[in-house]
Amino acid sequence: MNHAFVDASWQEQATSRDLGVGGWGLVLLRPSLLPQRIQGQLDAPDNNAAELRAVLEAVRAAPAGEALTVHTDNQAVIACVARGRGPHLLTDLSREVQDEAQAKQIRLHARYAPRTGRHMLSAHHLANEARKGHTAGSLPAQTEVLIEQRPATLEARVSLRHATPSGQAERILALVSLDPDSGVPPSVQALLAALQLAQSGETVVVRRASKVAQALWQRPERALRPAVQNQLLAARALAAEQGVQVQFLG
Repeated sequence: MNHAFVDASWQEQATSRDLGVGGWGLVLLRPSLLPQRIQGQLDAPDNNAAELRAVLEAVRAAPAGEALTVHTDNQAVIACVARGRGPHLLTDLSREVQDEAQAKQIRLHARYAPRTGRHMLSAHHLANEARKGHTAGSLPAQTEVLIEQRPATLEARVSLRHATPSGQAERILALVSLDPDSGVPPSVQALLAALQLAQSGETVVVRRASKVAQALWQRPERALRPAVQNQLLAARALAAEQGVQVQFLG
């Protein structure tokens, strides 16, 4: 099951009696993937509307055809998600959430979560920063990757340590199966698998990558086989498109 932790931040505007400036933030968790953080700013009548917008964006970002549990500390939002009803100001947005979930065949659930949890704290931080006009692109994002490969096995251990906006760290462990007949050196296979877990705009700091993997990543033309060159060039092009930078240490 997928999980979304949502929160909002809202402030009245002196220039408007009906709308204030709001920010919403969410942390989307999917099995075997690093958490995805999304945030945005909007004009909203109250904090509830800003947080329900975070729910809508979570549904939009979640995989279709799978269950999604929304975690929030807002009882009005829980009523909208779980029962399809809530305060009058949320009627239209609540209907939009339900329609989006139905269109994507997402089974939507709601659960109370205190703000003291790390994912809730991250969502709260994202919402506050969005309300102030600070988007995720302006927040530092870095993932440290440790690659451990045993020559006698056909498996590599990839550990990722991801720095969160709240200052905490999240870790994920991936076991990568290596194909000895692919033509791609095993150490390069492990590196490419690790980079597939990177998020847009991140700097990926790779530790203990083999000299072969590092050399071929930096200069794909060194690969003897055209197929390996093409795979490396495609991976580098995707990283550039997503704004992912790769650094090697050790």
